[in-house]
Amino acid sequence: MNLDHNSTRRVFEMLSRGQFLSANTIRPEFRKLYDEVEEYFSAFESVYAPLGFHLKKGNNYFYFSREGGRQTIEEKIERFYKYIDRLAFFATFAPGFGEGMRFYVKDIVHKCNVETDLNDQLQRFGSDKSISTHDKVRDLVDEMKRQGFMECEDDENEGYIVLSSYNYLKDIVDLIDIDPTHE
Repeated sequence: MNLDHNSTRRVFEMLSRGQFLSANTIRPEFRKLYDEVEEYFSAFESVYAPLGFHLKKGNNYFYFSREGGRQTIEEKIERFYKYIDRLAFFATFAPGFGEGMRFYVKDIVHKCNVETDLNDQLQRFGSDKSISTHDKVRDLVDEMKRQGFMECEDDENEGYIVLSSYNYLKDIVDLIDIDPTHE
């Protein structure tokens, strides 16, 4: 199969920036790319491998893994500490929070205002006490959106969907094995 150069370029541009290609994206152009990569995975994989990019398939998402990544193990662990906190926050908001879930920023804000534990978790994400709860939640969701784990479905009402790529975070956290004998 001859791959469309436009598709291989677009997939590369997206994934090489650390983004994900998720099965449940609401953007038709990304859904089309996902379907192409799904159908012709081996062909796409062989295009990127000589460039040092390894196309990986997760649970309903694709991403790149790079040879000789620039980050040290310590930097990767530090980055995932941040994600663990975010996963815990969203799981506190809604047990079972994950792929395909739809939510509104206002619902998280409301729950933060009535549940001390959730609000305490939110406050740990930023040191600026003058920022409203709504702005903190919006900033957190925007961060997850920029990183490719959520998409906005309703700009006016700040409605979002959790993308399949959220499984990447959950899968990585599940791999962490904490040895209780070490302190």
